[in-house]
Amino acid sequence: MIRVADIMTPNPRTAEPTNSVGTAIRIMQEGGFHHLPVVREGQLVGIVHAHDIRRSLGRVSLPQKAEFAPEMWDAVPLDRVMRAVDVTATPDTPVSDVVHLMKERSITGIPVVEDNRLVGIVTVRDVLDLTEHLLGQFAEQRIPPVVCFVGRSKSGKTTLIERLVPELRTRGYRVGVLKHHFHPTFIDQEGKDTWRYERVGASPVAIVSAVQTAVFHQTKKEPPIDVVIAEHFANVDIVLVDGYRWADKPRIEVHRSERSEHLLCPTEDIIALVSDRKWDVPCPRFELDDIEGIADFLEKRFLK
Repeated sequence: MIRVADIMTPNPRTAEPTNSVGTAIRIMQEGGFHHLPVVREGQLVGIVHAHDIRRSLGRVSLPQKAEFAPEMWDAVPLDRVMRAVDVTATPDTPVSDVVHLMKERSITGIPVVEDNRLVGIVTVRDVLDLTEHLLGQFAEQRIPPVVCFVGRSKSGKTTLIERLVPELRTRGYRVGVLKHHFHPTFIDQEGKDTWRYERVGASPVAIVSAVQTAVFHQTKKEPPIDVVIAEHFANVDIVLVDGYRWADKPRIEVHRSERSEHLLCPTEDIIALVSDRKWDVPCPRFELDDIEGIADFLEKRFLK
């Protein structure tokens, strides 16, 4: 877990309520930042942002051109424009919680306090710097090849993947499978203990046994497939995906004639077709039971 202490600016510059707004502007200009905590005897009493100064122009009867001219603000005390602090974090607060607060309250900086004393500040810039760092790590991380098996319901995708996994494993490959659940419903079974914990707000919820571990995370929107692969499948040789038709990944369509007379995807969008019917397509076609042939194709294209 990444904590606020990992990304915050420690011991930030501060001002006092009796300082002038001009002094605050000078401090922010010298430091190249837009948030300035206001303290009295070490205790956090407020915060001022460049936006607060802009909004205060009319209220303190200064001309518009005075927006960031410090000398025009030297007679205005800081407590005239600062705002009260209603959101703070601690050094141990998860960064994910801070991001949620920033989004929910439309704020760009949060003071960090410990034992009622200011110890740092975390801003949107800090979060973006972290994001840039993590994306750089993600780009360098080994991502296994991913193949999406797509097709209409009951076309045989699950059965095909179920038979491909042991075939590839006998050839010495580590195989992961990702199932895309199209409907926005809970995956856990209703009434189970883990489901009950999730329903009251716990996230994540994990269940562990001697033979299997499962972790359930509540999400507000579906995570990108690349994020899921990077987080959970980095140690396999290939990932077979059931679904994710719209993902920007190689697709193999599975077609069964009794389900439809037509293919689901344009033939130029698939790398192979598995069907019980012959088609004139510009890509390899395999019979539904040609597990060895499909495995040969995957091995040659993605694993050799």
